[in-house]
Amino acid sequence: MSSFRRDSSQEEHGADYDEFQFEQIPRRIFLDTNILDCLVKWPSCVFEMQEAPPDLDATLRDDIEALMHIFQTGRRAQWDIVASDKVLDELSQTSDADLRKALVHYGAEIRAYSTGNGFNGDHSYANDLARRLRDSTLVSALPDMSDRDLVAHAIAFRCDAFCTRDRRSIYNKRNALRGLPLKILTPADWWQHIRPWAGLWC
Repeated sequence: MSSFRRDSSQEEHGADYDEFQFEQIPRRIFLDTNILDCLVKWPSCVFEMQEAPPDLDATLRDDIEALMHIFQTGRRAQWDIVASDKVLDELSQTSDADLRKALVHYGAEIRAYSTGNGFNGDHSYANDLARRLRDSTLVSALPDMSDRDLVAHAIAFRCDAFCTRDRRSIYNKRNALRGLPLKILTPADWWQHIRPWAGLWC
């Protein structure tokens, strides 16, 4: 895994410190359905730091590697990761029965954590906000109603960021979503925010 090496030059590290301030590191992150899919399919790479198969798509390899760094750092940094009813609904539509079972189980664990970690909000509020935001100009750049619901849930759960692997939908529209109170990030973007400061949690 070479794309996220820690041996970059001092100048590059200095630029990272300037661009990615410590106070701007996302602490509470909503995971898109495709992120959970990646975590369930590649757990040995993300959580046990095993090398990803060399024949994987380059973007997928980069996302797996970024998630590996993020979750390794997160063991001490303890990021709040969030999933909601909408995510579980999407996971439950997975066609492969074994994969669907694994995805829904993992998603349900994160969903329970989302409300059990000292957060006073609830999923009914998130669902209500999604209904009200669906036709709002704040999310009108997203043509897919499901994407609008997911973003609304992230806002309802007071997340700092929405992490997705899908470059063609929510992430591609991020500039048109600047009015939202959260960042739209890929795993690589998320790791860029953390990387200059990762040593604080070693």
